[in-house]
Amino acid sequence: MRKKIMRPMTILLIIQFLVMVGFGIVIPILPFFVEKLGGGALSLGIFMSVYSIMQFIFAPIWGRLSDRIGRRPVLLIGLGGYGVTFLMFGMINNLYLLIGLRALAGMVSSATLPTAMAYLADITEGADRSKGMGMLGAAMGLGMVFGPAIGGWLGLYSFSLPFFVAGGLALLLLPFTWRFLPESLKRSDLPGRRRPRLTLAVVKDPLFALFAFNFVISFSMSMFESTFALYSADKVGFGPEEMGITFAILGIFAVIVQGGLIGPLVKRFGEARLVNSGAFLSSLGLISIVLSRHIVLLVISTVVFMVGNSLMTPTSSSLVTKQNSRGQGASLGFFQAFASLGRVFGPVTGGALFEIGMGLPYITGAAFLVLVVLVAGSKLSPKIESSLV
Repeated sequence: MRKKIMRPMTILLIIQFLVMVGFGIVIPILPFFVEKLGGGALSLGIFMSVYSIMQFIFAPIWGRLSDRIGRRPVLLIGLGGYGVTFLMFGMINNLYLLIGLRALAGMVSSATLPTAMAYLADITEGADRSKGMGMLGAAMGLGMVFGPAIGGWLGLYSFSLPFFVAGGLALLLLPFTWRFLPESLKRSDLPGRRRPRLTLAVVKDPLFALFAFNFVISFSMSMFESTFALYSADKVGFGPEEMGITFAILGIFAVIVQGGLIGPLVKRFGEARLVNSGAFLSSLGLISIVLSRHIVLLVISTVVFMVGNSLMTPTSSSLVTKQNSRGQGASLGFFQAFASLGRVFGPVTGGALFEIGMGLPYITGAAFLVLVVLVAGSKLSPKIESSLV
């Protein structure tokens, strides 16, 4: 990767790492924090869902705005809003205000990822783009490894402390981003962009296959995340310690694949083949989870699932940037909106299926992954990809 893009790339990686640390830092203490304010399981479910709902609505808007006014101001808005909302979380002692603030946090934080991905697409091309997307995913994976660990430790002292730390780090990063992150769009590229909206007409979009694919990736991952603790506890007797170790292992493999292997693999096989291969590998991992009866086999199955997911995410993002016709920000905004929609429906569907049969969330996730490749595979074919490179 060329030296001239390393400084903005480093800033983007730090931003996304920090955003995911902030997302993960509150996971260990959220149930207790909500309970402290008088809420129960329903309140916790609403609290989690409203964040993804707002991301679904606002990610395309922020992406579209970044095409019109530039990437840098939208990233600064997202980072600043993220910092302020997290500081406010630590000051609130009312459940309804907490849920409302969570909605606001989802709205402003959705400015960061699609805009960071669009920025990356502006400054890279070819295999460097997929490598950059992989590094972005690796930074987010590291954030999800360190975030819960830091949150659990800080939560021992105060439920508010993790929020203050996450918000404070974001605001400390803001002036450095302002000073050292240049605009990636040329002034001549800013005017005249189309202004598409997220309506039912999106099904006619040439990129709809990739949007649907991202929904399925997020949907299957959310079903896994929302049920695996209960599933593993029943099957092999996992407790909190084993769960923490397992998710740390998954995070490490995600970082290795996305941060180190994506670039060479794309150069050798191409993005489309990795997207399809990752989907089949993830589905194999989900089925293997259902069949596993031993701790070692269960952990290996989850690693297979995560490796497949790590192959799909950055390469499908890169394909969106190569096939879009409306501007990187708008297309990636739609792309991330469908991921948010998957995070809305995934936990609810996974929980309902788990009540019917513990293996159903994983079987369903595997079936969806295979189905979307079989139905939309022609849209992701190496022939189409090669014509775009």
